[in-house]
Amino acid sequence: GSYYTYGGGIYCEDSAPMIKDCIIQDNIANEGGGGGIFCYNASPMFYGCQIIGNETDDVGGGLYSRSSSSPGFFYCTFYENTAEFGGGCYMRNESTPIMQDVIFNANIANNSGGAITLKDDANLEANRVYVVYNEAEGLGGGVYVNNADPILSFCLIADNSSSSGGGTYIRNTSIVGISNTTIANNIANLDGNGIYMRDNVEVSVFNTIVWNNGSTQIYFRSNGTDVELDVQYSMIQNGEDGIDTNNNGDLNWGFGNLDEEPYFCNISEGNYYVRENSPCLDGGAGGSLIGCFDAGCGPVNLGPVWYVGLNGDNTNDGSLEAPYETIERALSSAVDGDTIRLVPGVYTESIDFNGKQIVLESMAFELNDNDLIAETYFAPGALGGSCLTINGASNDNVTIRGLSFRGGSNQYGGGISIYSSSLILSDLIIEDNSADFGGGLYLSGSNASLNNITIKNNGANEGGGVYIDSGSPIFNNVNVEANFGYWGGGFYIQNSQPIISYGKFKHNEAFIEGAGIYQIGGESHLDWTAFEYNNGYDYGGALVANQASIDIDQSTFTGNISGVGSILSLYSSVVNINNSILWGNIGNSIYAPESGGLSYLNANYSDIEGGIEVFSNYSNILFSSEAGIINVDPEFCSAELFDHNLRESSICRTASDSSGIIGSYVIACEPLSVEDNFPKDYSILQNYPNPFNPITHIQYSLNEYSKFSLQVFDINGNLVKTIKNEFGMPGTYTTIWDSKDDNGQNVASGIYFYRFSTENQIITNRMMLIK
Repeated sequence: GSYYTYGGGIYCEDSAPMIKDCIIQDNIANEGGGGGIFCYNASPMFYGCQIIGNETDDVGGGLYSRSSSSPGFFYCTFYENTAEFGGGCYMRNESTPIMQDVIFNANIANNSGGAITLKDDANLEANRVYVVYNEAEGLGGGVYVNNADPILSFCLIADNSSSSGGGTYIRNTSIVGISNTTIANNIANLDGNGIYMRDNVEVSVFNTIVWNNGSTQIYFRSNGTDVELDVQYSMIQNGEDGIDTNNNGDLNWGFGNLDEEPYFCNISEGNYYVRENSPCLDGGAGGSLIGCFDAGCGPVNLGPVWYVGLNGDNTNDGSLEAPYETIERALSSAVDGDTIRLVPGVYTESIDFNGKQIVLESMAFELNDNDLIAETYFAPGALGGSCLTINGASNDNVTIRGLSFRGGSNQYGGGISIYSSSLILSDLIIEDNSADFGGGLYLSGSNASLNNITIKNNGANEGGGVYIDSGSPIFNNVNVEANFGYWGGGFYIQNSQPIISYGKFKHNEAFIEGAGIYQIGGESHLDWTAFEYNNGYDYGGALVANQASIDIDQSTFTGNISGVGSILSLYSSVVNINNSILWGNIGNSIYAPESGGLSYLNANYSDIEGGIEVFSNYSNILFSSEAGIINVDPEFCSAELFDHNLRESSICRTASDSSGIIGSYVIACEPLSVEDNFPKDYSILQNYPNPFNPITHIQYSLNEYSKFSLQVFDINGNLVKTIKNEFGMPGTYTTIWDSKDDNGQNVASGIYFYRFSTENQIITNRMMLIK
């Protein structure tokens, strides 16, 4: 409709009708005002009405009220109305309009007052009025007050925008009372994102939130008559510093004001209810509410676990239900001792932990699902490079665990590059990466501790799996498999002092030297480590020592191959071998050219195929042995099936310097007949989770009625726990081990072996307890 120039939808003069449950929509009142409703000396009451899409090129797109009109609006909505002034409504002249449970949403003023304009003593009483997503090209994106004295209580003024006064613009001797109101996330292109004050106005703010309105929440105009602001029991972002007085007014900073995060439920989605542990719930006067909304969602995440997901949002709280989008955002929330947990996905971030003591991990441990380690991984960004780079001592207090790194390609460390940092890496998979130096992992000047690491299918010129340049890193339970390089298919060690325990180097290739390890300079220590089926095409199938010192203890070398030196190539080095097995390697086992200089080799308490003559035939090797060298078949359980544990009858079970086992494997097996080479009457799966603390599950199957046992041994072969020893019916079963021995005592962290035995056969698997 359009009636002359006023009141396109409803024209109301000298009357007070009740208008209920009506839709007032798409009306026009150009060159006058009140596109939807016009009131002249009238006070109609509106209940449950919708005022939508009305417009005027003058004042009051939804409503124009003048000449002492005091309309009332209850449970009404003003939506997408447009005007020059007062996009939603324009009220003027001595009046007391009332609004309760009214929404102003997406109204537009081409000049001022995107939602509401109050002028010349239009003293609005507003209760539970929600002013959101409105816009003014000029002043007052939400509310514009000019010489009026409104009272706002339990109102929301949020997500509005304008040139100045994004939330509210107040001017010209206005006296405004604001209580239990939330003024948040408003934007002004110039000044006064939250509240703009000028020219002799007085504003009182009580039990109110003024938050996230840019850097300045409340702004005093720098010229004109002084203004006055009274603030009590309110939450103002940045406290007094969030109010710019411009030395042009009085700020009365009263009692009970807070500068704490209100913890809105979801500000990015316009949800300004607060969380169950928000300080707003009882931070007001007498323990009352601050802001307009009570608790509307669960407690905010305050740590110590912060979640990150690729579909998260950095305005979330980092909970599992509302994860952050980036690790950097989680780091800004985390404090020493906290954990950042990644939801499965692909991550490409650069990270600096800034000296914080933090654990970065997948959800594998939380959900007892090791598959999540492979599903939660770092990859290179769009420009390529390492999957992850860690640089400097600011990362020393960090643990990274339960993640994978794949697809990286860089000069140094395709998977992970670590410089001068001594962090902890645990339960990682580093695979399918490439580099010039350190295809999977590059360590420079690092004393990192690496536990339960799988490094496989990586490639480099030097150090297909790992390149170590200076530093003293410690590797425990590392599986280095199917990596390749020209020098050092598994590891390339330069001038470093690494310790490698419970390692397995298997099926690595060096196109020139050192399929397992190539070491130049430095000192290394290896114990309980196996080198199996590595191929150094020219020299050093298992190891190359070049001007280096290597101590080898409790290790097994078998199935390695090279042009020459299937076990060891020596160049001016010192090597000590103790309590180890060197058996079943292919071809000439030692290479020590005269041009390589003089080397020292000492071997004791070891089973060496060919005996000491293997070493003593080289003029440039000074070989020594105090005791214990044997040359006897070690009786591997089944070399054909790559099982290099020892049979009960093996002499190697009592051949060490302490009359214990030699080699890297400790679990015994019984001799098998030819027809029993493959298990037929039972099967057993890898325990899960693994590693574990304190409980792990073990699944086994029986195909026939049979007596069986399930036992746990420590790394020295001592029986720790008999879990099962009984007759069993055919079927699949799951049992648990709770990390206790047969005496009911908790056992220590470390490597354990569980052995499943029937009358005919035995299967053994390894597991790790971490506390």
